[in-house]
Amino acid sequence: MRCPTLSELPPPPAGKTGWPWTEESPQLPDTMPDGRPWPRVSIVTPSYNQAQFIEEAIRSVLLQGYPDLEYIIIDGGSIDGSVDIICKYGPWLAYWVSEPDRGQADAINKGWQRATGQYVTWLNSDDFLLPLSLKQAVSALTNDDAFALVYGDVLVVDAYSKPYAEPYHRVRGQPFNLEDMILRWRNPVPQQGFLMRRSLLDQVGYLDEHFHFTMDFEYWVRIALTGGRGRYIPHVLAAFRSHRAAKSSSIQLHRISDRYAIYQKVFSCNTPPQIKVKAKSSKAAFYLDAAYIAYTAGKAGSMRHYAVQHILQAGLKSSPWAWLFLIMSFAGDQGVSIMRRFWRALRSAWTKYGNQSVV
Repeated sequence: MRCPTLSELPPPPAGKTGWPWTEESPQLPDTMPDGRPWPRVSIVTPSYNQAQFIEEAIRSVLLQGYPDLEYIIIDGGSIDGSVDIICKYGPWLAYWVSEPDRGQADAINKGWQRATGQYVTWLNSDDFLLPLSLKQAVSALTNDDAFALVYGDVLVVDAYSKPYAEPYHRVRGQPFNLEDMILRWRNPVPQQGFLMRRSLLDQVGYLDEHFHFTMDFEYWVRIALTGGRGRYIPHVLAAFRSHRAAKSSSIQLHRISDRYAIYQKVFSCNTPPQIKVKAKSSKAAFYLDAAYIAYTAGKAGSMRHYAVQHILQAGLKSSPWAWLFLIMSFAGDQGVSIMRRFWRALRSAWTKYGNQSVV
């Protein structure tokens, strides 16, 4: 299906202006500059009770101006009005369903199993693509067969789609490097806006449904372990919505248990020897990363526990950050939260005023 124009879609809700409400991407020609037709792109949106945000996500996909789009929405049985919104855009959807599922990864996998595009991705129902995102991602992936997926930067917005203040307004993509992933626990790919070849599903399988909050990171690790390569492109491709529900401390701490499960999976009995020798360093890095996650969640006890574990695991090579987290943890949950807010405010002020010339 060719993406519809703005005039073909239902009018936006009252008071909504700008992208993707009253603005659209220009319609792309039927063929790429080299004369080949644009490859089909299949996008899956998993949805569950996100009526506040899902229409923005849907319109951001449909208004890409892309010549061959397959858009699939898998809803988990929402009862908040999401289904009414999905129905409104039904004529432009290749498939949609609303029924109970086993979670987000299950919903995405169900959509990918139906996908027929050469390239596939997923977009969460509370996030949205930016103008010309598909053109930029498809062009990059089409022009270099050496890469299995492409990704860029992501804008961080609040519940009202307003970007956060610098330097917290953007998640930047990092080099797609296995050692960075398992020795620094660094997620290189901002999931929103990434695009990959569908052939990866045959090579590395679908998302692991055991992971609820780090399924994307586990998937990048799995791709890298099989030799797959990812390419960063210097474009802001999508927006990630950081709102109250997405930032809850319980979700943050669940990320730690998910990441430990990834560690156990990577360093299983079937791990190649050249990877297995990195197990101790990886575990030390995991504990440091877990201490940082606990810090962002304002959980002093967990922060102290993981900082100590890092120090015991790393010994003389332990990070100064672990000692700082350990000291800070004695301030308690409230004290850690206050220190984090102070540090964020300080960084924002430095970004805004620190580099201004003095006249």
